[in-house]
Amino acid sequence: MSTPQNDPLIPSKQLKRGQETAVPAIVLRVTPFRESDLIGHLLTPSMGKISVIARHARGSRKRFPSSLDLFDRGTARLTVEKSGALGVKEFSPSHSLVRIRYDLDKLTLASLLCEAFDLVIPEHGGHATPHLFELLDLSLNAIDEASDLKGSLRATFIALASLTQDSGIADVSSATPGSRALSHLLDTIERFCERRLMTRSALKEIIKRVAS
Repeated sequence: MSTPQNDPLIPSKQLKRGQETAVPAIVLRVTPFRESDLIGHLLTPSMGKISVIARHARGSRKRFPSSLDLFDRGTARLTVEKSGALGVKEFSPSHSLVRIRYDLDKLTLASLLCEAFDLVIPEHGGHATPHLFELLDLSLNAIDEASDLKGSLRATFIALASLTQDSGIADVSSATPGSRALSHLLDTIERFCERRLMTRSALKEIIKRVAS
C-alpha cells in the first residue's frame, strides 16, 4: 500500500490507481449509494469540485467520524479505485458548524449556498479553485457566526455575488444587498444553469420574516 501524499497540487486526473493524496475539502452534497456507501461532491482548493465514493461511510465512524456530512470542512484522504473512480478512504473534519446544524434559518441559507456552489462550479478534473474554496469556507463560517438573521442573509448574498462574478455569470458588485437583490441573483444562477435551486423554496419564508 502506498504512503499518502500531502501535496495539494496533485490533480485528481494525475492520481494513479493505489496512489493516495490528502487534500482540504468542503462537502457540498452527499447521496446514499447502495447499502452503506455515499457519493460525495467535494470542493477542494487544488482539484476543484470532485465526485468521490465513500465506501461504508454510513457504517464506519472511525474513518468517517461525521459520516461525511453536508458543510463538513476537513481533510479528505483520496485514492483511485480499481474502477477508475475517485474514492475517499477517510475524512477528518477540522471544525463543525454547530450553530448552522441547530438553527433552521442558518441551515437553510448554508444549504442554499452549498447547492449554488455545486450547481455553478463544473467538475474541472484538475483545475484549481483556491479562491472559491476560501470564499465558501469563509461564508459558511460567517453564516454560522452571524448574530442575527440579517447578518446571515448578507453573508449569503455576498458569497453568491462573488460566485457569479468569479464564474462570469453576472457582475452585481454595485447592487445593494437585500431581499430583492438576492432573488435577482438566484434567478440569474438558475437561468445560467438551467436548473432550479431545490433549497430556494425555503428561502421565501425567511425573507418574509425579515421584511416584516
